[in-house]
Amino acid sequence: MRLFLGQRAWMLQRATAVVLLIFLAAAAAMLLAGPPLSYERWHALATSPHGAVLIVVLFAALALHGWIGIRDIVLDYLHSPAVRLPLLGLIALVLIAIVIRVALTMAAHFMTAG
Repeated sequence: MRLFLGQRAWMLQRATAVVLLIFLAAAAAMLLAGPPLSYERWHALATSPHGAVLIVVLFAALALHGWIGIRDIVLDYLHSPAVRLPLLGLIALVLIAIVIRVALTMAAHFMTAG
């Protein structure tokens, strides 16, 4: 059973890595091939409905990717459940809070702009 959970986590981390790589490649293409970037262009991209969703997806993928890596490190090197469980809980709380904060920030723009 543990092997299946580990394999699923491994596959999920690879999938989030692909998502992050796609975002990185798209950003590099935009920087290299597009017109010079300005604050107005970045703002328009980040505040468009598609841009806001992509930013939230980017942060969610980054948080999930980081969670899997940190979880594996903690499980491998911290053997005491009294230390392991609170630490994993704190890490999960911080990562979830970051994604929620990004989502609320993106949503707040559309609530005040409309």
